Amino acid sequence: MQGGLRVAAFCGIGLSLVLVMGAGALSFRSLGEQSEDAQWVAHTHEVMEGLETLRTEVLKAENARRGYVLTGEARFRARYATAREELHKQAGTLRMLTTDNAAQQKRLDELQPLIRQRLELLEESMANPRAGQLNGGEQAAYTVPGAELTGRIEAELNTMEKSEQELLRERDGQARVSARQTRILLALGLGASITLILGAFGLLLREVRERGRAEEEVNRYFNVSADLLCVAGRDGYFKRVNPMWEKVLGYEAAELLSKPYLEFIHPEDAAKTRSAAEMASATGITSFENRYRTKEGGYRWLNWNASPDPQRGLIYCAARDVTESKATRETLERLNQDLAGRARQLEETNRELEAFTSSVAHDLRAPLRHVDGFSRILVEEHGPQLSPEGRKLVARVRQATQHMGELVDDLLDLSRVSRREASPLVTDLNPLVREVVASLQPACQGRRVDFRVGTLPFAECDPGLMRQVFANLLANAVKFTRPRDPAVIEVGAMEQKGSRAIYVRDNGVGFSMKYADKLFGVFQRLHRAEDFEGTGVGLVTVQRIVQKHNGRIWAEAEVDRGAAFYFTLEGLEEERSTEPAMPMTGGRNA
Repeated sequence: MQGGLRVAAFCGIGLSLVLVMGAGALSFRSLGEQSEDAQWVAHTHEVMEGLETLRTEVLKAENARRGYVLTGEARFRARYATAREELHKQAGTLRMLTTDNAAQQKRLDELQPLIRQRLELLEESMANPRAGQLNGGEQAAYTVPGAELTGRIEAELNTMEKSEQELLRERDGQARVSARQTRILLALGLGASITLILGAFGLLLREVRERGRAEEEVNRYFNVSADLLCVAGRDGYFKRVNPMWEKVLGYEAAELLSKPYLEFIHPEDAAKTRSAAEMASATGITSFENRYRTKEGGYRWLNWNASPDPQRGLIYCAARDVTESKATRETLERLNQDLAGRARQLEETNRELEAFTSSVAHDLRAPLRHVDGFSRILVEEHGPQLSPEGRKLVARVRQATQHMGELVDDLLDLSRVSRREASPLVTDLNPLVREVVASLQPACQGRRVDFRVGTLPFAECDPGLMRQVFANLLANAVKFTRPRDPAVIEVGAMEQKGSRAIYVRDNGVGFSMKYADKLFGVFQRLHRAEDFEGTGVGLVTVQRIVQKHNGRIWAEAEVDRGAAFYFTLEGLEEERSTEPAMPMTGGRNA
């Protein structure tokens, strides 16, 4: 109830202030509009004065011209020059004053050429003054060249003045309306404000009567809070504590109030704690942690929020016991440190394993070459002496050693990729793909292979490593489309799974997605070696390269419906290749 009255009182006062401010704002706005209307009236008068000045200067120029022609005196020519300069100046002033009036601007566009033509005629007639040489009839004929222009100028000026007079009547009416509205708004705003202020004052009186009950509710909350609540003074003593202090630390309220609170804080933390006078004079909410001594002699970690009241010299505080959570955090930090150490050990072990793999692969290459070489010599030089079964066995030995050589080469490639640091450059992927497609043409001989390469974007990547990615993926596509006629292999870029991705898609034999988790494992194969050759290392190499570029790779396929491989790169840009997409066909139809 008390809270509702307080809210209602504050709302009433707030509403009163809003209405007062609103009425003031409306009145101010109305006064502004009235002032603006008055300014527009003055502006219209200024435009009309400018038009009259323009008419006067035209007449001055004509009179000066007439005087000069009749007398030849230089003073008339000087008056003409002054009038001409004032005409140009006044025309520019009118141009600025009428920027708000498109119709007047259009009339100025028509008026200024007429004034220029009139001035040109006046200057032509002043070129050969004949002062004292004209009879009366000649003088009368000589004084009015371009009279038609003068009439047109006068007509344009009259039209503009008439338009401004209409604006003046309209704006003067608006000014009177604005003044009347201002008076009405001021009266209404004042009346509404007084009424609301009186109502808000009544609500405040009711709120004062309810304050006693509100304090009882605050005391109830203070006593049932699960946090340690307290009020401390500038003198360093607690003024009030709630029952949670006794529950957490074991002290009764009287014990806590009888000593400076610094005596309950751990000495190391007490040395870092600001004095009560400093905290009471501070502003804003302060958060900190310290250890408080329990009555049994131990210490508990408390997390504090302190809000000072400098005017009253008090500090309002709330604390929560975080001893267990702090111990848990420390345990987690130790575990994280242990995990980080184990991760470093694992990384070192991986480096050693890669080095060992590379060393073993290098050491195996020479014996394999020897076995293959001696087997070939055996067949070439002693083939006739061997039985058919013997020649068959030697051929199987050579085939096995060659396959083993391919495995060793792939392992070495994988090891080199794993050890190599990527050197990213902004790279156009289109030339890389064309180079790889050209290198695969020998493998496409005798087949119809349709390479459909879309426009690829630029990427910030290592060009050499990215060429190997396309080489491995496209070589796989060529291999697994061998039963197709024609084989269709597509390369392009698309939005996939919320990011821009490159894809290599084919219409080959595909695979079952339930075995997709084996695709990127070393020596993992999803097809029989008798159907498709391979070592099961190529896709692992592709994955390592993509990961070096902070990307990811995945595949989608169906058995006998083809396969598609997608990969993203951290430095993959929006499509802006300088070359159009080009279909390329390999094989016997090339």
